Amino acid sequence: MTTTKQSAFKRGLAAVLALTMVFSLGLSQAFSFQVNAASSRASGTPVRQLDVPVEDGVYYADIELMNATREAASMGNTALRGSSSYEAKQTGDTDYRPLIVVKDGKATAILEYMPMGYLMFYGFLLELNSVNTTLFNLSPVVESSTFTPATVLAEHRTTTGEVVFDQFNDPDSAYAIDGSKPAAHTRPAGYGHDEILMDVTNQAYPHIVTADATPIMIGDGDVPGSAEEYTWDHAAYVSVFVPVMFSISTSTGEQYARLQVDWTSLEKVENPENNVQYQLYLATQIEKGNYTDASYQALQDVIAETEETLSNVWPSQNIEVSTGMPPVPVLSLKQFTDEENAAMAAKLIEAINALEEKGDKSSLDALIAEAEAKEETAYTPNSWNAFQEKLTAAKEVQNNQDAGVTQVTAAVNELTAAMEGLIARADLSSLNQLLDEVGELQESAYTEESWRALQTAITEAKEAAADPNVSQNTIDTLRTALENAVNSLIPSGVLDKNNLEDGVYSVYGEMIKTNRQEKSMSNDAINHAIKLTVEDGKYYLTMDFHGLAYLNKFGYLAELSYYDNGYTYGQYGTVEGTLIPATVLSTQKNADGSDVYDEFNQAGGSYEGKLYPDQIKFPLVADALADEDGYVPLHVFVPVMEDISAGTGDQDVLLKLDWSTLTKTTEDDPAFEPEEPVEQSPAVDYTDAATGVKVNADKGVFDEGVQIVVSEITKGAD
Repeated sequence: MTTTKQSAFKRGLAAVLALTMVFSLGLSQAFSFQVNAASSRASGTPVRQLDVPVEDGVYYADIELMNATREAASMGNTALRGSSSYEAKQTGDTDYRPLIVVKDGKATAILEYMPMGYLMFYGFLLELNSVNTTLFNLSPVVESSTFTPATVLAEHRTTTGEVVFDQFNDPDSAYAIDGSKPAAHTRPAGYGHDEILMDVTNQAYPHIVTADATPIMIGDGDVPGSAEEYTWDHAAYVSVFVPVMFSISTSTGEQYARLQVDWTSLEKVENPENNVQYQLYLATQIEKGNYTDASYQALQDVIAETEETLSNVWPSQNIEVSTGMPPVPVLSLKQFTDEENAAMAAKLIEAINALEEKGDKSSLDALIAEAEAKEETAYTPNSWNAFQEKLTAAKEVQNNQDAGVTQVTAAVNELTAAMEGLIARADLSSLNQLLDEVGELQESAYTEESWRALQTAITEAKEAAADPNVSQNTIDTLRTALENAVNSLIPSGVLDKNNLEDGVYSVYGEMIKTNRQEKSMSNDAINHAIKLTVEDGKYYLTMDFHGLAYLNKFGYLAELSYYDNGYTYGQYGTVEGTLIPATVLSTQKNADGSDVYDEFNQAGGSYEGKLYPDQIKFPLVADALADEDGYVPLHVFVPVMEDISAGTGDQDVLLKLDWSTLTKTTEDDPAFEPEEPVEQSPAVDYTDAATGVKVNADKGVFDEGVQIVVSEITKGAD
């Protein structure tokens, strides 16, 4: 178009605009009057915000941008997606509904502004401000009002990120609002700002914005009692700046309007976590606060990415329009699928959940101070190096001004674990002293096998002592092992009980109660020189029994059994296992060679009809041979005990072998010879003829020097 043609076109446009002013811009004059009147005096009717008539939540709603002075749709309502005016023009886009976010009784609208036809052009909304006023005088009193710019969640840009143009931001347009022309493009003071030189060229128009939609009450009228009673009178005030209006008249570019929500139309959003507009709004409301720089910046990056994705939707900078007056923009912008919206929303939620506050370092500071007081010489090198590594890492976190709770907590936990893992250097003094003492021993004085065991213990102890990382527990264990090796040294010529050649041996033994504290009553019934025979490498014990005096009674040990391999000891020393009777080699005889019979193995006795064993033989099982204390578990029956107290004659007993007495001998060793039969004092039944005194005494074996033990005396005549 040539300059002449452009001038003719502009003159034609001016004529149309002038005609339009007559019919449709009387409102602008009214606004001008209201602003001037409001600015002339700061007085009027009080205004307050009302609680939203629904509970907190996220809703779809019917929202209209209404005229500020009368209950009619604003010209800009045609640009508000989802409004009645918009859907009347864009008949193919009627499913969209704006969002209302209700929290703590306040409401925020999330709106989409689209291009709209006006006269022979299409144009956009440039600014939307929420107006929170406390005083009303024909319009909100500026001095008592707060103007809050809408949060822009997305702009109108092309898929490659370029600004979408209309006639007013296109720098090549004859109608561009260009700051280089101050006379024509100066924005008057008002609406909370001073006079401004407008330059819209190459400026992107907002697409998705937020605005305060909390209803208001002007004056002292009745507060609405239900959603139906919230009308245009209670709609929130906003201010808008529309470039096409500004191009007509600089005084009409900025105007008040009312954002009216039909509170009866609200429908709760079922899955707000999938709504990208709502999640983006939430993300933009989060302030830096005490969040770490890294986590907050990560959120800002996702916000910027989402805003860019939602903005870059138009195929070209110039929008296609339909024919007619005014033209209707063709909505060729990208529409996101539910899956795409949910994916963007999920990424925002993930970034929000990843926000981390800076950690409180008071515990870390105290722990580091405690750690720095440690002395390196007190601990093993390995544990000290590991500790130093964690201490260095903890200091890095301490010096990191952006360290989050997770980092600080991890540093505290890891340094604490490293401190607890410090191993004190072992005290080697007692081990070294023992090594010195052992070093004075002469190899020739001990058997080869026991000396070799000692040398192994010495080597292990010396190797541990040379290791700077050895623990005290290891040193104590090795010292005990060395002591045991010393105690286990067998002098040259001393027999090794575990490796005896076939033959006859003698070992001292005693019968001990299962409590391992007291001697058993049966201890007095055995010959303590126990015969040990080794036959084809197998061990056997032969025991010799003799008579037993107990509480003025005399008797014999009647039966003996041994426990087979696999026996165990109970909690109180009781023996559990399989009993096998010992082999009886000979029985008890009187001096004349006859079998011994007494009150216990005669008719009516507890051992009736049986002969008392004199010598018995049984295998020394492997478990008993391996017993470090020399205990061999046995089971005996002693009739004399049973006679005194029923149930006490049958009992377990431990034969304790003193292996230090082990000597090699022969079958005819006098120590194995059975004792001579014991002579018993006769029973007494005597009556003194002169006095009539009767004396009764039991038969038995008594202490030396005692002639008769009287059991009963009956006094006769005086």
